[in-house]
Amino acid sequence: MSYLYDCLTRYGDVYPLKLKIDPLKVMKQLQLYHHDWVQYNPRKNIPRRGLSITSLDGGLSGIPDIDSVKEYNQKHNLNLDEGNFKTKTELWPIVQDALKPFENNLGRTHFIQMDEAGHFPPHRDQYSIEVVSFRLFIPLRGCNPPNNYFIIDEKIYHWNHGQVYFVNTCKEHTVFTTLGTSTFCVANVIVNEESVRTLLKYMLVS
Repeated sequence: MSYLYDCLTRYGDVYPLKLKIDPLKVMKQLQLYHHDWVQYNPRKNIPRRGLSITSLDGGLSGIPDIDSVKEYNQKHNLNLDEGNFKTKTELWPIVQDALKPFENNLGRTHFIQMDEAGHFPPHRDQYSIEVVSFRLFIPLRGCNPPNNYFIIDEKIYHWNHGQVYFVNTCKEHTVFTTLGTSTFCVANVIVNEESVRTLLKYMLVS
């Protein structure tokens, strides 16, 4: 499926789609779940939290969908990947207006909040020959400098909050929050001909 992923990256490492969501409405709805946030990757003492939009069992426990899938697999001798986390939780209606075109191919999807000093160190999301999923990113609050920095190949990106973006996370990237709290949605979509055609259909052409 790598050739299909290449069809997406030929247009850039980051580009917006013709899909949006009202970020203020989303943040208001998330207030109802302020007790349900769980530590993102509980092995690491980093101020970041997650809320599952899809999970293994449709629940909000975050186990193991708000963990590092790679580290969880190693610890429990499993072979889970992004596509295993496809059962929608009760949070799905919050984002369905933005992600519904990808509903049939949606994998692990969640909200993330990072407080000051919260970060994802430089990393790549995939290292395999076949790229099995692509990443959609929806910034919701505090996702631009000087609050938050999203860097790919040393380039700092600026976002329109509520806009859906394709992001090539096979390239090295890092995300960190320096002021306040940043909130965003991350969706993994299974790479196949249907999902790639859908993304290209919704690509925002300037």
